[in-house]
Amino acid sequence: MRSRKGGLVESRLDGAHHLRATPRYKLFHPTEMNAGSAARRVHILNLSAGGALVYANNPPNPGTTLRLRCGGRSLPARVAWRDERRFGVAFLSPLADADIKEVIAAHDALVCPKSLSPSLARSASG
Repeated sequence: MRSRKGGLVESRLDGAHHLRATPRYKLFHPTEMNAGSAARRVHILNLSAGGALVYANNPPNPGTTLRLRCGGRSLPARVAWRDERRFGVAFLSPLADADIKEVIAAHDALVCPKSLSPSLARSASG
């Protein structure tokens, strides 16, 4: 559940209230991150202007600086927290709305390709 409170977005996750300055968008976006010299396969699970929730087999430790491939860009970020295979990153520079829309459009194109007929696309979405 999300609602606005004085410019903040309120969301209820896992029975707790979280106030955020920007909305989060749920995704399942395969991509890469670079922490050091090697690129690793990861999945972005949600995205906001300030950061992302990411899934990886072996996540980096909190405080690690990395680059996350997001849309057509490689974004510098810092790991804020880690919990088993999921971790949160804070972008060093916030994403613009246009950048978020680009990532969501790329995600949607993978999930529901244009080659599907409109009726199949509607049934696939719910």
